[in-house]
Amino acid sequence: MGGCTSKDKSSSNVNPSRNNAGSGVNGDYNEADDIRVESINRYDEQIVSILKRDLRENPQLFLLNNMLMATQFFENYHKEVYKLANSTTSQIEKDLNRMLLKDETMECTSPDIIFDKVNKYVRFRPLHGPKKHHSEPLAAKRLFVINDTIEVINSMDLPQYTSIDKPAYQVRTEESKRKGFLRLKLIDTNKFPKQETYIEVHQESVPGPSTSFDSDIYDYMTITDLKTPKPLDIIDNPERRDTLPMTCFASRKVKKIPLELLENEDDYVDPDISEEDFFDTVTYIDSRGFMNYFKNAIFPNSLGRALGFDELAISEAKTIPGKVFCNLTDDDDNPIPCEVIPCVAIEWPDQTFEFIMREERPTITDRRTGYRYRWPTDEMLKDIRSMNCVLVPKGYWLKKGSYPDANIEWEIAFPKAERYIETRMSHTQIRVFLFLLSIHKTFIEPVSQQHGLLVEHIRCHMYWECEANYRDWPEHRLGTKLLKVITNLTTRLAKGVLPDYFIKQKNLFENIPKKYLQFAQRLFHDVIQSPAVYFMSALRNLRYTSGKFYPPLDLKELYKIVAQSQGIKIVNPNILSAVPPNLKRKRYTDADTQFKHILELKNKEKMYKKKFENNLDKMEERKGSVDSIDLKLTIEKQFDMYKIKVILQLFISQFIDIAKKSARVSTKEQTLFYLKQAWYLTNILEDTAAAFAVEVCEYRDVIAKEEEACKKMAVKEISDLPPSTPMRNSVQFDFSLQQQVKGNLVNLNNLNATFNNGIQVQPTQSFNKIKKERAKVAETNGNIPRKSVAFVETK
Repeated sequence: MGGCTSKDKSSSNVNPSRNNAGSGVNGDYNEADDIRVESINRYDEQIVSILKRDLRENPQLFLLNNMLMATQFFENYHKEVYKLANSTTSQIEKDLNRMLLKDETMECTSPDIIFDKVNKYVRFRPLHGPKKHHSEPLAAKRLFVINDTIEVINSMDLPQYTSIDKPAYQVRTEESKRKGFLRLKLIDTNKFPKQETYIEVHQESVPGPSTSFDSDIYDYMTITDLKTPKPLDIIDNPERRDTLPMTCFASRKVKKIPLELLENEDDYVDPDISEEDFFDTVTYIDSRGFMNYFKNAIFPNSLGRALGFDELAISEAKTIPGKVFCNLTDDDDNPIPCEVIPCVAIEWPDQTFEFIMREERPTITDRRTGYRYRWPTDEMLKDIRSMNCVLVPKGYWLKKGSYPDANIEWEIAFPKAERYIETRMSHTQIRVFLFLLSIHKTFIEPVSQQHGLLVEHIRCHMYWECEANYRDWPEHRLGTKLLKVITNLTTRLAKGVLPDYFIKQKNLFENIPKKYLQFAQRLFHDVIQSPAVYFMSALRNLRYTSGKFYPPLDLKELYKIVAQSQGIKIVNPNILSAVPPNLKRKRYTDADTQFKHILELKNKEKMYKKKFENNLDKMEERKGSVDSIDLKLTIEKQFDMYKIKVILQLFISQFIDIAKKSARVSTKEQTLFYLKQAWYLTNILEDTAAAFAVEVCEYRDVIAKEEEACKKMAVKEISDLPPSTPMRNSVQFDFSLQQQVKGNLVNLNNLNATFNNGIQVQPTQSFNKIKKERAKVAETNGNIPRKSVAFVETK
């Protein structure tokens, strides 16, 4: 799965900072800003310089980068995702299909295995609003239920089945006028009984812009009504489960021109010619009728219980075309929102030809190594194309005008391909995806619900962002990258165009009312203007499910620090905002008078302080919530040194604590990464003021101690492992460098550039590379510096 297609040795001495992707203020790589790093010390100086510049010129960006680094979603991403990526089906699918294939004519696909893993550690629990203290996942769990009574035949030969064989219906796909949709045409209509359904002549619909204001309102009301979840209309259980009712079929008369009539040159019309000579009657699986049958009969009567939903949840389920919304419950009785999606399996469709052969897909060349990277790789495209797709019973919806073919069209979906792609995304990319979902869950979903921007739109946007540049995702400047991703999404919202990742000609924003797109656009614009405050508000709603997980960042304390007008008040809370003149100390020659004066000042100070605190409490009560975050807060353009001190101390302590936890549950690379970031911040703290030297020494002692423990543990873990030969393209990690800095051991690998950054190689390749490098460290006791992949040495 390596992305290397060529290698040019002459490029090995070119700028190594390309892999860093953080040499600029915004993390962009620009050839004009190409910097040659000649030593590890020089690299560290550059990183510290960038951090200082952010703190000095853009404090919000500095806060955002460190806030996102301090937020965790996985214990050990590489280990956990490795297992997910190398399993054909998830355990949830195995358990469900064991029952579905036995009792139902269906099987299930659950593509959101990454979210399932995140939900194990992190839940969304808002502090305010109607769902206050209501815990649920960041995104609903999708369950694609495949109906096995319908088989899509690709060849022109009709398979032979006995009366007891399944499936009951053979169909062929037929192209629709709308990209991203297909029709299911019944093959053998002679054996199909006469149907009491409408029969109409198919006519080409020509939707156009409406000039009537009333028509606009009607159209928007129509599509809004379609996307508004409604309760189920439960009907009695059907007598047979292996067949579909007549309401699931629709017949159309399609024009045909017999060849004999074309060859007849005279105007004579044979009186024996009937209407059947000019029209064919074609039977399709009706998507609307199929969805009604599924949601009102199949799901509530048997399938819902087979999927694990209880009777109360089924009775409260709601639906829109193509989806049934129902809640599972976890061990703590917290709801797990689910989207049950009925579908029919098909092979990879021809409409995705552009995706497979996409010519404008960027190819990134690593100027340091000469390796060329492209995502998805050719191997990934080959694997994706071998996977089945599904058709969901949801036709195309127009915002304006009518579309008569909507009930015979089925939407193409790619659940298996999405699962495959997401398990090949880097840790940084998945984190950006989840941070976007936290903003969506906090600010957008409560307003737009199913009508506006959805999780599926953010997922598609992330695929495009990964393809645009798979390597430009620096872990240590994650906030910078996230703001770029949001900016690009805002541009798509403004244009009203989001191409489907697999079928580019399909616009996912086409049937969304403009007002909802504009709402999301304004919200993301506000986020870009004040990212630190908005993400403080969003991230505080993310709660770790266990106290044994990583230590959470104290966002309440961070907001308190940022919102404080003067940093000296944080360092010394006893300093009041205004000291009245009568509390000023006076000097008396008489000792007794001086003593009484001091006692009087202390009593007055206590009274004034108590009154001051009472006023603050009243102000907070008027706000409505003590913990509420003011999204209109204006953060200073430059912090004073006292505020810088407490902010740096907060993050340094947080990163050290994360490193300690990482040493026990995650990779050594992650441990060293957070130790290195803490070490960078101690350099900034040291340069802020000489008075902070004591704190700096204490932090560095702790960092050195933790790094030494990490090294010893790494050597111990590989002592019993047999040596293995690394496979090519395993350039993701390198951790063998270190040096003495002021008597403290500090790992000086370019972990900011190598940790979770670069092409996603096959996990076994990375693990073999790590084993070999660790064996080298063990042989030399870790005392011989080795060449890092993050820089080149000069002669």
